[in-house]
Amino acid sequence: MRLDVEHPETGPAERDFYRPRFRVKCFLRADRWFNRLVNLERALHKGFWLGCLSPDDFNVITAEAYKTSQHLASAEHIQSGLLDWESCLVGRHFPKGSRILVAAAGAGREVLALRKAGFSAEGFECNLRLLSAAQKAFEEARESSFVAFCPPDTVPPGPQIYDGLLVGWGGYTHIPARVRRIAFLRALRLRALPQAPIMLSFFTRDGYSRYDAISYHTAKVFRILSRAGGEALEPGDDLDWSQYVHRFLPSEVEQELKTAGFRIVHYKEEGGAGQAVAIAE
Repeated sequence: MRLDVEHPETGPAERDFYRPRFRVKCFLRADRWFNRLVNLERALHKGFWLGCLSPDDFNVITAEAYKTSQHLASAEHIQSGLLDWESCLVGRHFPKGSRILVAAAGAGREVLALRKAGFSAEGFECNLRLLSAAQKAFEEARESSFVAFCPPDTVPPGPQIYDGLLVGWGGYTHIPARVRRIAFLRALRLRALPQAPIMLSFFTRDGYSRYDAISYHTAKVFRILSRAGGEALEPGDDLDWSQYVHRFLPSEVEQELKTAGFRIVHYKEEGGAGQAVAIAE
């Protein structure tokens, strides 16, 4: 049933009703300045700690954040399978039945899902709590050779045997410093056969906001004063949700993959998250 509602023209009384009173104007102005102040304080807070902490400190902070995650270690999550976009890209770029190495494998969701889809998948992870959850889940599923331990930002040594590479959801975005990320990609490249695909996911940024600039320049000052050491800070470095993340521009993802010996063939970003597939050359 359709309802036709007439909208009479607004008269003087109605216009007066929607005209903000003095106290409303005061609130709106105060609220804008309050939010600006909060954002400024947040930018300075992040900048101070980005400057005072080293890349190794960032890894410890991120590990502590994942220790408290009940969701990632839950059986429901581990057995939830590939996300829709993951399944689509794996089906498009990874040969059916091929051997895949999963980096930042977490509690094994991707490894288990790939095996169920007919792939031969193995993985490695640096978080001991997630490794423990993976071991329990794979034992219950009667799966062997599940997920191995490997220190942060590194790849287990071994022969060049894998037909494909996959970095677990968001794993790449947690690696601090461009130098470390490229070294990580190069180490993965040494485990893969020529023309092997690699799939990454990460957080993205549109540009460089005023508060990002404040945070970055504050961090540079405190990095010098604190002598924290380690690799240089970069625009896009952030401490969010009590963990380190780097937010990428499309050009940064492509350049890092190219430097490590990969040719990008797919890139997509939506809602602050990105995905990419590249081929080992």
